[in-house]
Amino acid sequence: MNNTFSTLISKLTKEEKSILKNNLASQIESFFDDGNNLKLGDSIIEGKFNLLAETLRILTPNNERMSSNGIAFRGFPKWVTTELLENLQNEAVDRRNKPLDRFDHFLGCGGKEADLLSISKEVEQFVSNYVGKVESTGIASYLYYDRVGDGIRPHIDTEVFSINLILMLKHKFDPKLNKKSATVVFPAYQPAEKYYLDVGEVLIMFGSSVIHTRTIINADEEVHLLTIGYKLVN
Repeated sequence: MNNTFSTLISKLTKEEKSILKNNLASQIESFFDDGNNLKLGDSIIEGKFNLLAETLRILTPNNERMSSNGIAFRGFPKWVTTELLENLQNEAVDRRNKPLDRFDHFLGCGGKEADLLSISKEVEQFVSNYVGKVESTGIASYLYYDRVGDGIRPHIDTEVFSINLILMLKHKFDPKLNKKSATVVFPAYQPAEKYYLDVGEVLIMFGSSVIHTRTIINADEEVHLLTIGYKLVN
């Protein structure tokens, strides 16, 4: 990024940075097709996209903590026990059978098990170990991608959820198709990265700093996720 531009941004107030970031975030979808695929076309458009992605990052508070690709952790934490996973999976199924908000996927508020996990001090400390000090928002949500065409449009999260913890609860797909949905991040000036999580696997992402999406669900595919939001604090 041009040093002069970076200097100008550094002189903005917190409120001005927030307004600019929100305005720029509204431009993200213009670089993607209806299938949530990045379409750059030529070097000029590619340059504009990378500038957008980098500017969104530096406009985010505590951006110096962000990893180069926006991912802080991927793996199987010890706190995801067999009992916890089964309880969350059952609760997710129970919530799926109730009326849900519908966007380009189904969204359900967390239940007892998810809500307890969202305020767990053990999990909060686990997240802090990878991203620096955070505080839990106490908000957990079940996400369901279980109809052909489901996905989530490329976006960044709000700064209230500056850190997004994603736990894979279910991923049913046809292995013969050799094609399944993934979480994809688009760090500035780097290739996009696809994450195919196994059941019980956790991904911790700087969600308010890096552009990300969920690719479109295919026929006979189902994905159940639990997401928990955390806020970076000083």
